[in-house]
Amino acid sequence: MTASSLEPLYRLGFSSRASYHRLQEEAADTVESLHQAGMKVWVLTGDKMETAAATCYASKLFRRGTRVLELTTKRMEEQSLHDALFDLSRTVLQPHRDPSGVGLDCDPVSSDFGLIIDGATLSAVLQPGQEDSNSGNYKEIFLDICRNCNAVLCCRMAPLQKAQIVKLIKASKEHPITLAIGDGANDVSMILEAHVGIGIMGKEGRQAARNSDYAIPKFKHLKKMLLVHGHFYYIRISELVQYFFYKNVCFIFPQFLYQFFCGFSQQPLYDTAYLTLYNISFTSLPILLYSLMEQHINIDILRKDPTLYRDISKNCLLRWPIFIYWTILGVYDAIVMFFGAYFLFDNTTFTSNGQLMTSNTQMMFGNWTFGTLVFTVLVFTVTFKLVLDTHYWTWINHFVIWGSLIFFVVFSLLWGGIIWPFLNYQRMYYVFMQMLSSGPAWLSIILLITASLLPDVVKKVICRALWPTTTERIQNADKLYRGQLSEFSPLASLRGGQQDPNPPAPLNPRRSDPHHHRPQLHPPFTAEKKLMFTRWRPRHSYPSFPPLLRFAGRSRGGGGANGGGGGAYGSTGAETTV
Repeated sequence: MTASSLEPLYRLGFSSRASYHRLQEEAADTVESLHQAGMKVWVLTGDKMETAAATCYASKLFRRGTRVLELTTKRMEEQSLHDALFDLSRTVLQPHRDPSGVGLDCDPVSSDFGLIIDGATLSAVLQPGQEDSNSGNYKEIFLDICRNCNAVLCCRMAPLQKAQIVKLIKASKEHPITLAIGDGANDVSMILEAHVGIGIMGKEGRQAARNSDYAIPKFKHLKKMLLVHGHFYYIRISELVQYFFYKNVCFIFPQFLYQFFCGFSQQPLYDTAYLTLYNISFTSLPILLYSLMEQHINIDILRKDPTLYRDISKNCLLRWPIFIYWTILGVYDAIVMFFGAYFLFDNTTFTSNGQLMTSNTQMMFGNWTFGTLVFTVLVFTVTFKLVLDTHYWTWINHFVIWGSLIFFVVFSLLWGGIIWPFLNYQRMYYVFMQMLSSGPAWLSIILLITASLLPDVVKKVICRALWPTTTERIQNADKLYRGQLSEFSPLASLRGGQQDPNPPAPLNPRRSDPHHHRPQLHPPFTAEKKLMFTRWRPRHSYPSFPPLLRFAGRSRGGGGANGGGGGAYGSTGAETTV
């Protein structure tokens, strides 16, 4: 996959002082994690080029194999800006095309480019070309070059130029979400220009923190902030928005259908109390708690595997196809609820006192009974839909979800079971109790709820079985190990006590040391450990699980009594790791 085909969700610009000249702890790990998550990182600094470049190498923004391209004043003395830009453009785009001009998906390592530009050259790039009519606007050429570079370093930058860079990226054709992070007063303009601004409370004062959206004490906290909390809140917000549309489509569409059966008389299907409390009490708290507490993946797994952030990149959960799916699901559920209850009241007869009774259920027929039945199925269906989407369960979830359903039942019993003196008339009197006194009504409620949820359940099962995402694979593995997947560390058990992490031979260095005392393992422990690894192999295959792939094919020992083939992923030995 070419670098240009990976458009990130966040494009970060930060001051080099934010990572501190004497590199802050875990700053390099944070930058590397952001790269793995698919984010483009730009460094905007006022330092000279040598200092800024050294900082980039120390923070792993530039690697040993990175081909650094320079667009500086020194180069402008040798050739014009037009020629320099087009030379860089040909250099960057050449690895992605064959001689015929057709794009190729090449190895990203072989096309690892980094760009260094200074403030004076940037000023010339940002202004339209005037010397040559063919030069045109250099902004698009500059963005094309930067788009194909893994990292960009802008040195000798004025505070206003930092804001201009962020504005230029925001106005590009991809319209990426920009995030700026800095720790000094010279970073305030950049922080204010970006979509999300983060200030670091450091030695440069608190001006950046006071003008930012979020403030953190150290640069390393950016990793957890984006890859964990940012991941969680995007999942929560996307579910919150679409679930509100879904449950209101289920709520309104039966009333729309009811108008075709009541002569368009504007007769409401639900009682006024149900109309008022549906979005306030009956269905509000479960989704509110979901949007605050949901954790679809363990926090430790998200921190160890930054590539999981790619599953939510490009705003993939708030796109039109997903929204249309939720809308169609809401319309389907509303049709099932309405016509399911309608056919239940299909055959009616008059009783001796002039009332209507259904001949198939022996239940008193009425407008409010029909609406109450539809509303009961509605409340339980939309609540169970959220139950199916919830992965993180606590006692608070159970209390709110089941408490909301119990509150609806208790309210309906009290609202229709007591003669309230402050009401002039009670059209719901004894309606709910009379409906629940019929056995077929109970059966109809269960069948209609099942029929409403069945398509979504089938869709989830089929997609997880045939086209599982990396996130879904990890969720399945975490369930297999009962939430302890993050504590399962083959690397720690493989390298325990070893000095060389990459030994030339598959033998354990401990075994080659005659002075090393190796404790004897009891047979039950060996058998139990062998059983654990053999259970992992036949059940699941995780070809796209990066943390586990790193340990694939390694073994401890090369034979012995327990040796032989049959290790995971074709490795040998009894204690092979996955």
